[in-house]
Amino acid sequence: MKKSLRLLLVDDTESNLQQMGAVALRLGHQVIVARDGYEALEKYQAERPELIFMDIMMPRMDGIEAVRRIRALPGDTWVPIVYYSALDNVRDIVRGLEAGGDDYLVKPANLRVIQAKINSYARLIALQDQLHASKVELQAWREEAEEQNRLGHFVISRLVDAEGLRDPMLRWKNIPAQTFSGDLVCATRGPGDVLFLMLADAAGHGLHAALTALPMTQVFYGMAAKGFPIDTIAKELNRKLKELLPIDHFVATILAAVDIRNQTIEIWNGGNPEALFVAAKGDIDARWPSQHMPLGILSPADFSGATETFNYHRDGELVLCSDGVVEAEDATGQRLDQDKIEALLCASPAGRRCAALERGVLDHLGDRRNHDDISWMVVDVATAAGPARRLPKPGINAGPVSEWRMELAWGPSELRHLDVAPAVLGFMGQVEALRPHRGPLFLIVSELFNNALDHGLLGLDSRIKRQEGGFERYLEERSLRLARLTDGMIEMRFHLRLPRGQPVLDIEVADSGPGFDYAFYTSRPVDLDDLGSPHGRGINLVRSLCAEVAYGGHGNRVQARYALQAAAELKAPLP
Repeated sequence: MKKSLRLLLVDDTESNLQQMGAVALRLGHQVIVARDGYEALEKYQAERPELIFMDIMMPRMDGIEAVRRIRALPGDTWVPIVYYSALDNVRDIVRGLEAGGDDYLVKPANLRVIQAKINSYARLIALQDQLHASKVELQAWREEAEEQNRLGHFVISRLVDAEGLRDPMLRWKNIPAQTFSGDLVCATRGPGDVLFLMLADAAGHGLHAALTALPMTQVFYGMAAKGFPIDTIAKELNRKLKELLPIDHFVATILAAVDIRNQTIEIWNGGNPEALFVAAKGDIDARWPSQHMPLGILSPADFSGATETFNYHRDGELVLCSDGVVEAEDATGQRLDQDKIEALLCASPAGRRCAALERGVLDHLGDRRNHDDISWMVVDVATAAGPARRLPKPGINAGPVSEWRMELAWGPSELRHLDVAPAVLGFMGQVEALRPHRGPLFLIVSELFNNALDHGLLGLDSRIKRQEGGFERYLEERSLRLARLTDGMIEMRFHLRLPRGQPVLDIEVADSGPGFDYAFYTSRPVDLDDLGSPHGRGINLVRSLCAEVAYGGHGNRVQARYALQAAAELKAPLP
């Protein structure tokens, strides 16, 4: 499509103006005329021409000065200026071009040459208009992209950032390959003071990878806060991603639960590099290679949430990382593989391994930009009693309390598939007076229920845990016996009471098992320093949290009273 231009013709000779004007009009352009430099300057500012033909020798202001002043005016659009003058001296031509002119025609010029010049500049100006339109469009896209990035950063940071990432046991790093990271690092404390961790690596990198992993945050934080085990969390994450993601998208994930009180680390690894437990002295006590497919690939029916549990006996650090760490490449394309990472971790002193890993990764990359997102988590794990082992203190009573009762019972089929403690605490979390007490109540309910199931119905002996590798054998036997369970019942009763106006929660758990010799444990005083012993610690823990604990029958019925006000004098007996 031919562009119609606004031509400014500047000449003090009327015949030249008429001749040039006739050519321009015949080519379909608009003509603006000026008869000296002053008038050319005025017409330029008023009419904004797109092409100028400028004479040099004119009264009041010559063409070279007029060009110099035009070029000094503000503006970001290039307007070609062609001198059309009888001066053919090289010095005059150079002066004109140096003043800001773009071309030079000597009078009298052939009309076909003038016509060709006009057509040539018309094509250049049309191209300039296209470039300008593209620039405006690109600028609009850039502003929109920046706004989307700003909004994306805000939303993602609000969904991903959590108080748990500032846990004193945890240090971590996330180095994105682009603006957004497809690696997701999450951590939170469960109601039993267990530290839940998730390191997820969505396929690819950048915004689309970040959006792939984003739905995982609310599932992880919501279920961990209720105390669901990581096998259940893994199943729900897989179901959610399988439902939402296209068939070619998936998320390699490590889920971990670090229980300082029981000295256990439980891992589910689907598609990420080996997780490691590096002892304080520098040797590796445990490894968790990937045993599962990444999340979002398998259907719920084919998915396995089976975990691996390690009962540690030495201080150390749990190290989780994404494949961006082991696949980081230096300038020669050499990868920082698993062996080099392990050597780096083992050679570094405890407490400095996160920093050492960061230095090692960055030194290996050098000036090369990482081609994939890089992330890792390092968790301090201690055996001795310390801040992470402190028992939660009772909360403050949250306003008025009314009495209520709840009774529940489970048979074999429910016991094989239900996560009882989170389900019960999910209801209790709706009772305003109990919300500040979720941590202690989770410990009490889970300990009483697990004792009823493990020892009452399944007949397991906790003394197995004392043997080398006994904890793992205990869990394996528990899983086998639970799968074969065909009869038995566990009942739980909850009664929020107000004896003498002082709120208490009475909890009763009964099982159909043969019971046990409870007098051996209840006759001894509560020893807060003995809560880490591998045998009988559950009873000790419950007694330390409750105002009163009483066993009945053959030990297959237990009643516990939890005081919602720590200073209450609980004179009313247990029912």
